[in-house]
Amino acid sequence: MTQRERYLSIGIGGLFVLFALNWGFNQYRSAVSYRQGRLNSLASAADDLQVQWLAGTQAERQLGEYKARSLSSDPEVAKSSYQAWLLSMVGKLNIGDAVVDPISIAPFDELYTQFGFRVSGKTDLKGVVDLVYAIQSRDQLHRIRQISFAPVRKSLSQVAGQRQESTDALSVVLMIDAIGLNIAEAQPAPPSEEPSWRITRSLEASRESILNRNFFQPPNQAPQFEGDTQMVAFRGKDNDLPLKFSDPENNRVNVSVEGELPEWVRWDAESAKLVVSPPADPENTDDSEGDAPKSIEEFEVQIVATDDGYPHRQTTQSLMVKTQAPPPPPEAPAAAPGFDDATQTFLTALVQGGDDWTAWMNVRTRGKTLKLKVGDEFEIGSIQGKVTGVTARRVTLEINGQSYELRPSGKLSDLLEGS
Repeated sequence: MTQRERYLSIGIGGLFVLFALNWGFNQYRSAVSYRQGRLNSLASAADDLQVQWLAGTQAERQLGEYKARSLSSDPEVAKSSYQAWLLSMVGKLNIGDAVVDPISIAPFDELYTQFGFRVSGKTDLKGVVDLVYAIQSRDQLHRIRQISFAPVRKSLSQVAGQRQESTDALSVVLMIDAIGLNIAEAQPAPPSEEPSWRITRSLEASRESILNRNFFQPPNQAPQFEGDTQMVAFRGKDNDLPLKFSDPENNRVNVSVEGELPEWVRWDAESAKLVVSPPADPENTDDSEGDAPKSIEEFEVQIVATDDGYPHRQTTQSLMVKTQAPPPPPEAPAAAPGFDDATQTFLTALVQGGDDWTAWMNVRTRGKTLKLKVGDEFEIGSIQGKVTGVTARRVTLEINGQSYELRPSGKLSDLLEGS
């Protein structure tokens, strides 16, 4: 075999080795991938089984709870016992003209039997709330499918020999569904008298949320007082003290006064204000009659504000009214000072006529010029004085006993400002 044939044989053998290694690696990778896929599939199946087990456990627990809350598996026992409970309940709640009728029995796929009951009667709104709460709080497999109530037509009843009109009665009808499971006991234990844990509100809270509001607005709020709790009335005068209340729902507010007022205090209901007229001399008042307050210095009054919302809300506000002497009349304001001509008077010229000199004082506010010589007296605005000397450079003036010099273009009022 030649050298060339030997190299060729080695190359061909190497290729076969490489092909064999590649095939073996692919086989290994396929096996690993298949194994991982199986592991994932088994893990998913295990998760599904776990979920099914948990669901089955939950369903078993739920079914056990339903079984404990179920009516009897015997339809006749279930119907009679539940009807008897409804009758006893409406009796405790004093539902007038109460009627409890079973209206339907329907089996469903051998799983349970559904019973229908109709409860009707007459009561007030509080009775309706108590009736619904009593049913909802009983821990059984039942529900109120439908409820309707309406005011009873006004009727006249004979009470203690007098005819009295009834206005707050309601006619109420409830349609109730109850269920008895086929796997339940034939003679189950009666449910607890305690409210079911599913009820999150107490009976009082339920009454408050319904009775304390109408069905179309939030709960009505009480009126609010707007003003001072302490007021002042002057003696010897008629003092009007208005009392203002506002209502959050803008309902009409009726304001009244409680208790006895002093004889010099009057309540004006139409304008909702106190008219206080304390005597001018508190020493001469006669408070001996009745139980009227004896002090004229101050008195307390209770104001009651009631709105017309549903239900009516009321606010009681205590006010203290103090009496005192009226303030002295205000002094007449001093007259505002007028414009001072001296502030607009200037020395415009010094004029010689023979041996005499004349000072020309221009009063701009009046549009005239005063020609003053030695010995002349003048009154310009707030300044009164006398000319004591005139030269070519200045004029000498005597004002308020003092001597001042004013040069040309000088302002007369500047003489006093600089002193």
